[in-house]
Amino acid sequence: MKRFNLNAAALIESARVGADSLRTNTMRTTLSTTGVIIGVAALVAAFSITDGVDLWARALIARESSVQDVAITPRTSTVVAGRTVPISGYPVLTTEDAELAKQEIPGVAQYALTLTGNAPVEFGDRRATALLTLTTASLADFTSIDVLSGRFFTPSEVLHSAPVIVLGHRLAQELAGGRDALWLIGRAIKVSGRKREVVGVLSPPQVGPEPDLAAFAPLRGGESLLEPSKEPRLPTLRLKARSIEAVDTLRTQAVNWLAERYGTRVEKLNVEIGTERLENTRQAMLLTKLLLGLLAGLILAVGGIGIMNVLLAAVAERTREIGIRKAVGARRADIQTQFLVESVTVTGAGSAIGFVVGIILAQAGTAVFRLWAHAPIYPVMHLSTGLLAAGSAITVGLIFGTYPARRAAELAPVEAIARE
Repeated sequence: MKRFNLNAAALIESARVGADSLRTNTMRTTLSTTGVIIGVAALVAAFSITDGVDLWARALIARESSVQDVAITPRTSTVVAGRTVPISGYPVLTTEDAELAKQEIPGVAQYALTLTGNAPVEFGDRRATALLTLTTASLADFTSIDVLSGRFFTPSEVLHSAPVIVLGHRLAQELAGGRDALWLIGRAIKVSGRKREVVGVLSPPQVGPEPDLAAFAPLRGGESLLEPSKEPRLPTLRLKARSIEAVDTLRTQAVNWLAERYGTRVEKLNVEIGTERLENTRQAMLLTKLLLGLLAGLILAVGGIGIMNVLLAAVAERTREIGIRKAVGARRADIQTQFLVESVTVTGAGSAIGFVVGIILAQAGTAVFRLWAHAPIYPVMHLSTGLLAAGSAITVGLIFGTYPARRAAELAPVEAIARE
């Protein structure tokens, strides 16, 4: 314990002596640490911004794509010897199946049963072909549908096959002609020749044009609204996991539940997940961080060379001091430790300044993203980023301080004292 206290005291004293020595040449020391400050600032800013972009991208993909979904669809055909052969006896999923799946499969956050196809719609003399999605009322929560005015249809309306419909903003504009799209709410339009009351109009997309003339109607009793198709149209059951990481577990649970419910017919169901897009995003973010980390590493290396030059100059200026210390009993290891501590002290100070500068740069960079790209991106500071910045500073200090420290430790006492 006593030995440890002595060593700690010696290290603290070495740091104090080194700091006093470096303060005598403030400008030279400041310039030498500039590389470390810039390198650490670049590393912290780059990692904070990319982590923020990654968090935003994950949330965006989870909200606007099927990355958290497990999709269950009947398999109506298979390929045998290069030919497509139809399959019979496949299960057809119903609203009752969807309700049971929500209750009995562990890890289901939301569910929706959907059936999509084209349908002719008209209002007065205005006509269009809509991409009609027949679905359960739970789709509104499943995909976070943003209703601009009115409402989405209710479970009761689905249960009783109510003749209601929700229009996408672009389709509502097409049918309303020169009027406001919201004017259609409460009015009846015709879908495949059948009247449907418009109960809601969706908000237009925040970015880019609306891709389809979309509409939504209750699934039960709505199959006849869709245009005929050569291939059988069958509902898809979509289950949403509570998190992206839980998707694989939910898929396994869903397969087990389907096997219990349908027995051997489970082989005629496709159970798919859509995490490939997320994995591509993760790889892109990781590659970006590696490239930015490499650039920051090169800057730190340049800063380390500057620090090595300062320490070599310090060795030359303090040769007499080194000789006197060795003459009164300082060991080679003591001299070497002193200069290594000086090196780490300089890089540590530069790292601390660079860390603060990096946070400021990250805040400024993400503010630009929010202003110009209208993307709600904020810097994310992980503990690993701070530890990496500190570790980089210590590593640079040790690597580039070793040579000057060895030069100082190898000086002969008599020769060192004799030098002016």
